[in-house]
Amino acid sequence: MDRIGSLPNDVICHILSFLTTKEAGLTSILSKRWRNLFTLVPSLDIDDSVFLIPEEGKRERDGILESFMDFVDRVLALQGDTHIKKFSLKCKTGIDTDRVNLWICNVLQRGVKSLELVLDFHGSDDDNYMYFLPDEMFVSTKLVELSLRSEFGVDWSRRGADTFLPMLKTLTFESTWILLCEDLEVFLSAFPVLEEFHMADIQWPQMDESVSSQSLRKLTIYASGFRDFRNPKSISFDTPNLVYLEYSDYVAADYPKVNLPDLAEAVLDLKLNGHDILLIRAPNDEDDVSLRLRNVWKLITGLRNVQRLIISAETLEVLSLFCESMPVFNNLKSLHIICDADLGWQAMPVLLRNCPHVETLVLEGLLHYVTDKCGDVCDCISREDKGRSLLSCPVKKLEIREFQGTVREKEMIRHFLESFPCLDEMEVYADDQKATNLEVNRIFKIIAHKVDEEEVSTKTVLLLYGKLFSESMSQTQMEEISSQFTPRNNKNKYDFFYILHGAPPPTQEMSQDLKEQLDAAKTKLAELNEEYKERQRRQRVHDAMFDGIVDQNTMIASALKARQSAAESEASNDQEKKRDFGALFEIMAYLSPDFATALTATWD
Repeated sequence: MDRIGSLPNDVICHILSFLTTKEAGLTSILSKRWRNLFTLVPSLDIDDSVFLIPEEGKRERDGILESFMDFVDRVLALQGDTHIKKFSLKCKTGIDTDRVNLWICNVLQRGVKSLELVLDFHGSDDDNYMYFLPDEMFVSTKLVELSLRSEFGVDWSRRGADTFLPMLKTLTFESTWILLCEDLEVFLSAFPVLEEFHMADIQWPQMDESVSSQSLRKLTIYASGFRDFRNPKSISFDTPNLVYLEYSDYVAADYPKVNLPDLAEAVLDLKLNGHDILLIRAPNDEDDVSLRLRNVWKLITGLRNVQRLIISAETLEVLSLFCESMPVFNNLKSLHIICDADLGWQAMPVLLRNCPHVETLVLEGLLHYVTDKCGDVCDCISREDKGRSLLSCPVKKLEIREFQGTVREKEMIRHFLESFPCLDEMEVYADDQKATNLEVNRIFKIIAHKVDEEEVSTKTVLLLYGKLFSESMSQTQMEEISSQFTPRNNKNKYDFFYILHGAPPPTQEMSQDLKEQLDAAKTKLAELNEEYKERQRRQRVHDAMFDGIVDQNTMIASALKARQSAAESEASNDQEKKRDFGALFEIMAYLSPDFATALTATWD
């Protein structure tokens, strides 16, 4: 029984919409009913590379490109004027640009909502001639999503102020050259409801640019400076409703306006050249370039409300120029820093101190350029105040990536475990691209969980897809590796778990075992955390009541405290001390029954 063939045409067309147009077209040979069904699909995905594969050199054959263009003409003709939701077109050099424009106009006239164009060709045989988009595309009243990609540039300049796309919500450009009608601010005014704007691999057409939009919610810019110079003169952001910003560019001379009050997440990659880095490490107030770099504080201040922040190694270098004026990130919960062995951590101490509520810290690499200013955070340079910034940092989870197993990295991890007072969990991922110096090269992930002193276990568990493989790595080896990370102080206690790299894919049974083990571990950890919180709560109640009695009965409270300490010591006359302590406690209970009840509960 043909179950699919018995389905209604609308359902079959919906299924075919998940295939490329070529794949959907192959179903036309199944029967007469299927002959033209693929032409009724409301989404078309046309890619000349898919049509011309798998034979190498097929594109250069006489008539093959003409055959491809005839196929597209036939599909569009068979569809007539039926409504179309999405049209994706990917073409390379050799396709007739006039026919491409006819295809685009065809779907625009049929009310297409989503249009994706990947057009890697020139407008003619002249390499200096840029392909022109059809005029109808600039005034569509139905278009909601538009994506343009081209190796040879996107020309938006001919329509000028006549451009108006009232329904467009998502706009994507990926091209080295983008010719806009005016500056970026005027360009964006043609899209009154635009919510997402993505520009990649672009050079700014003007030295002064302003991203201004009341409707934008998500903005992504990957630029390489001004087209005639690397560093733009000024970049402004006037986007009061923006919640996500991803910005990569050479440092501008100024950021005169940064209006981002609702920004929740930011990815920042400020690019530098070698001369800039030298100036940052030896700033000169009389140097114009040094003064220009300092204006980045305006951009950083505009990001102060973010909840999640990702910054590059070069951005961290720039931040060191204005440590004294760095804003406080009161809302920041997650901080992700990409590190580089040639770039410094000078700004790290101030940055951590200015994130008073951060809970998750991700360090993509630990190796960095050592200076006397980063010693507060790392242990690269011996100093009395080493770790001071960490002691005030509320980070609960630390994630370290691209770990290479060097002695310096291990000492830094030990330093973090010793210094972060609130750290409950740490995950370390080995660098897959470089050989690690770990004693067991198969280790690719190390997990550390904080435990109470009573719960500390000397047994290190080796997990491999839910099974114990002690024969792969001896207990002695695991304990030896753990000792290289274990804090030297007695304040913080951690259990270490190791997961091996390069094992065969787990079976379904092993995956289920691993899931059950992880779930059980999480449940146990949650129970221990709750018990610890309850003990802390009881202790706080006890301390508060004790302090109240101290204020009213100084002599009795002092005696109680002395006897309590004596009872806990190893002195010889324990019975006598316990008897005295009991007498004092009866007096305290008589004076404050609530205190006695709370103290008894604490002991229990």
